[in-house]
Amino acid sequence: MKKKISKLQILRTIVQIICLIVLPGLFTLSFSEIGKLYSMIIKGNFNLVQALPGLTAAIAVVPITILFGRFFCGWMCAFGTFNDFIYMAFQKVFKKQFRVNKQVDSILKYVKYAILALIVCFVWTMGNSTLNDYSPWNAFAQIGNFPDAIFQYTFGFMLLILIAVGAMFIERFFCRYLCPLGAIFSIVSKIRIFKIKKPNDKCGKCRLCTNNCSMGIELYKVNKVNSGECINCLKCIDVCPRKNTQASVANQEINPAFASAVAIAAFTGLYAASFALGGSVKSNMAVGTNTSNSTTISASNNVNNSSQAQYKDGTYTGVGNGFRPDLKVSVTVKNGKISDIQILSHNESRGYYEEPFNVVPKEIIETQSTKVDAVSGATRSSNGIMQAVENALSGAKVNSNSTNTNKSTDNSSSNSENVESNSTNESQNSSSTSNSTSTSSTKGEYKDGTYTGVGRGFRPNLKVSVTVSGGKISNIEIVSHNESRGYYEQPFDIVPKEIIQSQSTNVDTVSGATRSSNGIMSAVEDALSQAK
Repeated sequence: MKKKISKLQILRTIVQIICLIVLPGLFTLSFSEIGKLYSMIIKGNFNLVQALPGLTAAIAVVPITILFGRFFCGWMCAFGTFNDFIYMAFQKVFKKQFRVNKQVDSILKYVKYAILALIVCFVWTMGNSTLNDYSPWNAFAQIGNFPDAIFQYTFGFMLLILIAVGAMFIERFFCRYLCPLGAIFSIVSKIRIFKIKKPNDKCGKCRLCTNNCSMGIELYKVNKVNSGECINCLKCIDVCPRKNTQASVANQEINPAFASAVAIAAFTGLYAASFALGGSVKSNMAVGTNTSNSTTISASNNVNNSSQAQYKDGTYTGVGNGFRPDLKVSVTVKNGKISDIQILSHNESRGYYEEPFNVVPKEIIETQSTKVDAVSGATRSSNGIMQAVENALSGAKVNSNSTNTNKSTDNSSSNSENVESNSTNESQNSSSTSNSTSTSSTKGEYKDGTYTGVGRGFRPNLKVSVTVSGGKISNIEIVSHNESRGYYEQPFDIVPKEIIQSQSTNVDTVSGATRSSNGIMSAVEDALSQAK
């Protein structure tokens, strides 16, 4: 006989699909934010006001899990949905359920706690971020950009494939045995008020509840489900022929569909409120900082601000690489300070970019620096914004050395003329300077020397050596890299030559090798930051 799908399971599937499309990165963000909170506490630098904008997902997910149990895991986690859909698809093919030995299953369920312990020790406590590039959930987030991402997360995709194979045979394979967030939630959800009751004295011998449990819990043995493994999929309620299995809150029976709706509504409300509150807090902090800046500037009594500030006033466009290339921003400079940052266009993944797009620009404005904290779980998108802003500001920088030297050689020249005619100033400096021991910083944009910089192409740690001679970039060598064979050769040959020829890191990328090209530019820019 064909199984009839209940309305409750139809509702659950709809919610799962919506969350998969709209919030695919919520699992990663939640877990990373818990790690960020842990790291701040153990380092003794936790500040609720400063931390709030970066804890949006955790604020939404954790309280709901503590109060109602693991509805997030069973209804909203995109990675759990990924496991569910693979299992359902292959059950249609195999026509047979694969059963794990009870003792083996109980032992394997401890693996996720070991994984959590390793992450807490090496990533959260010691600050080792290497594991981020091997994360299967980061690889999962980039499935839509598979051709590029396979090179960026090669090991992560290998783990993802292994997880997918496991999910073909064992329902919720990852959730049962490997999920570190599930390990946390299985602990905190034990005090939940939402529970499933099933008096054993009214049960028959069918064990349908146990056979249909997504997490392999032996439900036939208990009168009330207290296990932290329960993800509130509510299948046990649907399949019970005697309607003996019931949802309850504080020992009062409740309609399971209503309970699910309340949990989802509470999650949605908390997520929206924390997102808005985080943005409001950061905006207020930025306003306070800008007010301080304007006070300082106004106290300079009509002195040309752009001659004293780091940047020329104007609006500048810059491009950076987040998860994907071509993240474009517009940066407005007013009174020599960054006053506004707008995201013009991007190719970032839905569910990952929203929080960094909300938080990072405000932090850059607040600190007047592109070196700010990345949003946990969305590091690539955060770094892409910083890189794009830095790229935009490279066209706004005031050359203070040229200005000072020009003043000594031609007091009638204005500051703007000094900035716009560097080559003329360098010629004047060269002819007016007879002492051969004068430093190259007075001759060109950079100090002479050899500098090392690091950038990120398809993979991290693309290292270059940049030689500056006569204040100009004279040579660029690739010191080491992890780029993919067949992709790096052409940009490694072309991009350094174009940078030297144009004396700028803002050059065209090699078609088909954009990441490697941008990695070289980023590494050269990093090296030159030491030479300015």
